[in-house]
Amino acid sequence: MFGVLQPCRHTLDDELAELWRAHLCGLCLELRDSHGQASRLTTNTDAVMISVLTAAQRSVPAELTTAGRCPLRAMRRAEVMVGADPGIRLAATASLTLAAGKAADIPAEQAHGLAPRSRVRAVAAGVAARRLHRAAARSSSSTDLSIDDMMATLARQADIESGSTDLHEILSPAAQVCADVFAATADAAGTPGNRDHLAAIGADFGAIAHLLDAIDDYDTDLTEGVFNPLRATDTDVASALADCRRMAKAIRRRYELLRLEDDRLLRAVLLDGLHRAISRRSRSRGLVSLCHNHSPEAAYPNPTGWPPFPPPDYPESWPYPPPFRPNRGFLERLGPFVWTTCSGRACCTDHWNHCSDKWKSECCDCDDCDCDCCDCDCCDCP
Repeated sequence: MFGVLQPCRHTLDDELAELWRAHLCGLCLELRDSHGQASRLTTNTDAVMISVLTAAQRSVPAELTTAGRCPLRAMRRAEVMVGADPGIRLAATASLTLAAGKAADIPAEQAHGLAPRSRVRAVAAGVAARRLHRAAARSSSSTDLSIDDMMATLARQADIESGSTDLHEILSPAAQVCADVFAATADAAGTPGNRDHLAAIGADFGAIAHLLDAIDDYDTDLTEGVFNPLRATDTDVASALADCRRMAKAIRRRYELLRLEDDRLLRAVLLDGLHRAISRRSRSRGLVSLCHNHSPEAAYPNPTGWPPFPPPDYPESWPYPPPFRPNRGFLERLGPFVWTTCSGRACCTDHWNHCSDKWKSECCDCDDCDCDCCDCDCCDCP
């Protein structure tokens, strides 16, 4: 799944995880129903966040519908957002516009000498860009977005890249388009007071997304001879990540000024998602970054892969973090389960149930007896 924001299942309780899937599947199905099966390939998590952002500002509960079975849901049915939802419509428009802009940028970069020439790739990208542009224009009829203006802004990208060494200027098209989309969520939700703050948040988000993309492609762009904004402006990765953290802090400050109804999912997706996206790049480059409250545990994450803080639904009485990886497989469970069961540990001490990953109390209280726990029959442990 494409996108900067990748929600972590361990920071979402069951309710929020189901709500995230409702937005994700609702967007995918709206793209299919309105623009054909191929358009579902444009689904990305950043666009899903636009739907979540719109819903967080609305006082009216979102309307859900039951979707049919899907291979991506293990052939299960699910409750999803209706296609007529304003957030879903806006997210669909954003998905198609982003895809159209990326496709149109391929022949433009080749024309400006920013990428190796490939006629086949340029022609195919040009055809895809025109089709996606038309689809985005149809989708935008129910929103306040001007697709032509947004595409014109994105079309300036290659011109700017070919003649500028100012990183801020190179990032400006992506920042402007994201600002327009974020501000449009306030119009869709009927909260005009949020518009200015959301435009500023969107501008910072667009710049961060562009910088993280440049960081991801930093080495491959050099190998393939493709333009990279960091190399073109002599900006090192550490400086780019510092800029990302600075803008992420600005987003947090403005976020607190928004008038929101229920922002639990939005906070987990946007704020926590941005923090994880930046930290992940920092760790991969050997540049450890502190979290927003400078926790050393966040700077040096637990080796088992759990987040620095317990998920929202994590029982307070359980030790944290668990001594095993999240979502481990059967073979990783088998050895600890056999050892806990056969050693008698399950009977006489608190322990982890390695089948269910739950913290269990001892099966019997041996403080007042001389038993060796071999005949314990007091619960269904381990």
